[in-house]
Amino acid sequence: MKHIIYTAYGSNLLKERFLVYIKGGYYQSRYHSGCLDKTEPESLGWMYVPYRLYFAKDSSSWGGGVAFLACEKEPNSEYHAIVRLWKITEEQFECLHKQEGKGWYHKILILGKKDGLTIKTFTGCWMNNINLPSEEYLDVIKKGLKETTGWTDQEIEKYLCKFI
Repeated sequence: MKHIIYTAYGSNLLKERFLVYIKGGYYQSRYHSGCLDKTEPESLGWMYVPYRLYFAKDSSSWGGGVAFLACEKEPNSEYHAIVRLWKITEEQFECLHKQEGKGWYHKILILGKKDGLTIKTFTGCWMNNINLPSEEYLDVIKKGLKETTGWTDQEIEKYLCKFI
């Protein structure tokens, strides 16, 4: 079984939210089937990546824009995004990609290697369709950032304000 490191930057920063994609079940009254392999992912910390976070499209389930990473590298490190590193299997990555789907997350980004494992994520190129996120969605991201980084509420607000 081959493992990779999936990087989360939106609602999947929050373990409780991410586990629903792997194990199946309900999150905020929304059902997810989960993956065939329900092995719990291992959190490997977090890092900055040289891509800008932005919000776009219009999610019927979240009621506003959802998180994406820009498809082109961001030269200004002030606008690099934080990602949480999840060790999962390649099969879980494919399953997660299908569940996130809607054709919105059509681009796979390879972000390097760590401990011999490929670091990757998926995003969409929707900079022409910017849309503000709902407070509900932002709250999940804020909880995920707090869980991931241990930052204060003020540090989290300062980080997110750069991208909204």
